[in-house]
Amino acid sequence: MRLTWPLTGRTEEIRAVRAGVSDPDSAGIVVCGPAGIGKSRIVRDALQGTEYRWIVGTTSARDIPLGAFAAWTTSADDDRLKLVRSVIDAVTASPAGRPVVIAVDDAHLLDDLSVFVLHQIVQRRAAKLVLTVRDGRDGSGVPDSVREIWKDPGRAAQTGADNLAFDRLDVQPLAPQESAELLAATLNGPVDPDAATRLWKLTRGNALYLRNIVEQELADGRLELRGGCWQWDGKPVLPSSLVELIDSRFGDLPPAVGKVVDALAVGEPIELAALQRITDRESVEDANVRGLITVDHSDSGVQVRISHPLYGEIRRMRAPSTTLRRLRGLVATELAAGPDRDTTRVVVRRASLSLDSDLPPDADLFVHAARGAIWLADLGLADRLARAAIAGGAGADAHFLHAHALSWSFQGEEAETALAALTAQNWDDRDRARFAYLRATNLLWALSRPDCAKAHIDAVSVGPEGRSWIDAFLVIYWFATDQPEAALEAAKVLNLAELPGVVGAETAFALTAVTGDAGRTSEALKAAETGYTATVRAHDAPPMRFNIADAELSALLLAGRLSDVWPVAERVREQSAELPGAAHALGAAIAGRAALGTGRLHEACSLLNQAAVAFATNHSTGWGYRYNVVRATALAMQGRSAEATAILDEIDAQQRPFRSLDYERSIGRAWVAAGQGVVSEAANILSAAADTAAAKGQFAAEVMCLQLATQFGAHSHRARLAELAAVTEGPRAGLAARFAAALHNDDATELSAVSEEFEAMGDLAAAMDAAAHAAISHRAHDRRGSALSCSVRAEALAAQSGVVTPALLQAADPFPLTARECEVVALVAVPLPTKAIAERLHLSARTVEGHVYRAMHKTGTTTREELAELWRKRRRTE
Repeated sequence: MRLTWPLTGRTEEIRAVRAGVSDPDSAGIVVCGPAGIGKSRIVRDALQGTEYRWIVGTTSARDIPLGAFAAWTTSADDDRLKLVRSVIDAVTASPAGRPVVIAVDDAHLLDDLSVFVLHQIVQRRAAKLVLTVRDGRDGSGVPDSVREIWKDPGRAAQTGADNLAFDRLDVQPLAPQESAELLAATLNGPVDPDAATRLWKLTRGNALYLRNIVEQELADGRLELRGGCWQWDGKPVLPSSLVELIDSRFGDLPPAVGKVVDALAVGEPIELAALQRITDRESVEDANVRGLITVDHSDSGVQVRISHPLYGEIRRMRAPSTTLRRLRGLVATELAAGPDRDTTRVVVRRASLSLDSDLPPDADLFVHAARGAIWLADLGLADRLARAAIAGGAGADAHFLHAHALSWSFQGEEAETALAALTAQNWDDRDRARFAYLRATNLLWALSRPDCAKAHIDAVSVGPEGRSWIDAFLVIYWFATDQPEAALEAAKVLNLAELPGVVGAETAFALTAVTGDAGRTSEALKAAETGYTATVRAHDAPPMRFNIADAELSALLLAGRLSDVWPVAERVREQSAELPGAAHALGAAIAGRAALGTGRLHEACSLLNQAAVAFATNHSTGWGYRYNVVRATALAMQGRSAEATAILDEIDAQQRPFRSLDYERSIGRAWVAAGQGVVSEAANILSAAADTAAAKGQFAAEVMCLQLATQFGAHSHRARLAELAAVTEGPRAGLAARFAAALHNDDATELSAVSEEFEAMGDLAAAMDAAAHAAISHRAHDRRGSALSCSVRAEALAAQSGVVTPALLQAADPFPLTARECEVVALVAVPLPTKAIAERLHLSARTVEGHVYRAMHKTGTTTREELAELWRKRRRTE
């Protein structure tokens, strides 16, 4: 299947080429880079709109004098100088008298006489030159005669004249983000970040390789659109055209050099000395000279890799399976003899190589490596290793690791089947408790059956050695079912620091969330720290560190400690950067939450959209649910109410039976209502959410809801916020209480001061609304100068954050309508009929019509359509 591939991520390169041909002090530009990197496309796009000639150097024409200029060779004269002059005159002629640019693609393949023509063009300044050449790293060298064109054009032409210099552009492969953007633009839709990352790692940003693979995978159905997102399953089948192209890089390799490449194809990176033992020193050097391998020096030693991942793919395709099995065994044996053989990453590599090698199976190694794979968040590999360990006769640990990997991959039914097969085991107290905990958490999270999970744990009878597993699960269960006070009560019998690894980490996650929501920030941060320690201590716990980080982030955001938010987000992004699958997207998801909480809406939406694509398929009820709530809020804050509503409706339809995120969903709905202009409904949603949070002891969450209601103009929460300032930690509650009091007292001076303090705290949206309310207050008292100053400040904060709020609109462009009339007109503009508006606002139809009539009179409009268009126009000019 052929796709249209736009040129993305090359703005700077195009600008450099254009500068090279337009600069009067430049003879042109030479564009260097490996084959397939996109040099030709960059040059063609850069020269659009100019008078240019396109010359192509080819291997077939290299032995023909002036082969590249055949289209301009009209003279049959045997005099070469006359022939050269006629070619130069023909190729540089411009009927319109415009300057001509000579673009030569693959200039390193030109014949000698064609090279001489270019030298003469430079000497005569008859045209600017743009040359594309492959750099030395990609194999074919550039002949000295071609290199002299830009290295020393004057000497090459054997003249002492003052000659212009050439610019040089080294084209780099597409970066991962640029490659992902190219894929999304080409496929006309979002691409699963994990798929985009795997494609980049396979092609290393080479646009030609990427195009060939994507078109083949699309044609074969392995790359397909599912749930509005492009997903890629399995390993690629390389198209024959690409195989032939890359095969030409190998040529007729000596068998010994081929063995070097094959060894790296199954086990890179390999330490240099180990590779020389597996093969031999001379062959390794030969492979390096041919550009097939790279040698990297680092603190850990000298590591060797294949110079491009696709070389390894093709060698694995070509080599006999028996050869590959033998080589994997040799590499695994070398790793086992190394000084770092027992480190987690090396153990995982040894085991994964051994799985498909000629070595005898080692069940203990597979168990150890399965733990390591879970620690590295490679749950698919952990599952394979655990299965191999079970097949090799390993004990209970292998079965537990197998079920753990399945459950964390949200393959709940498969995990339940694996666990059900273990009920007859003769275990001690600790193993029985471990089994009960694992099965209960699988029922709770992966299978969404909390009642079954609770019934299962209640039926378990264990002694003191296993009791902590059961008590810990009860904390998690009460937290998951939105009963935070019960969770805190259950936690009283536990010593969090002494719980087993994954149990301690998951319990710490629950307690961080519960105490953070309650406004007990110091307790939340202490629980988070204990949880992080547990993730380091136990191999099966590290994926939980992302959940703990999310809960820690919530605690900091709710408390108003926004300066501490970004260190958490950056740490998580760093931890997730090299992880596979959905874990890779968690860095973007948590950074998106941090951006939202600090009022950086554009960044928040971009990051959360990335995460949503990654979680769409296998994590829709888990991480997908959690971060879609945040994503909907971010979209609503940008004024994209329809998109936010669609996401929230989809979330509501899921009816997830655990961790409903009530107050966060209410915040999202409130922003939607505010974006639609129905501000009283937004305030009512938040007031109800605050009451629900208060009933659960979630006092910091209550503060957040009441603060936002105040931002939307509610005047009635000052007393409650003052009470909450005394029972919650952090600056938010006290500042929100001052905001509510200033709004109630119509104190514009205090509102301005509150705005400045919210900005200093890092909450740009609240700072903007406080400034907007100050402007409204000043204007009401005819203090026009002060009103203008506050309005300008609010608009500056809005530009910085990207947030759209009712207060900002009212401050910037006061509408001659009452608050209720504004709500009615906003719904007229949706558009909604009178009856629907009446139901939405809890009014009679006659009252709605009265508001519409008065609004038309005040605005000078004569029809509902005119009134609606006036409102929409006002919204568009924000």
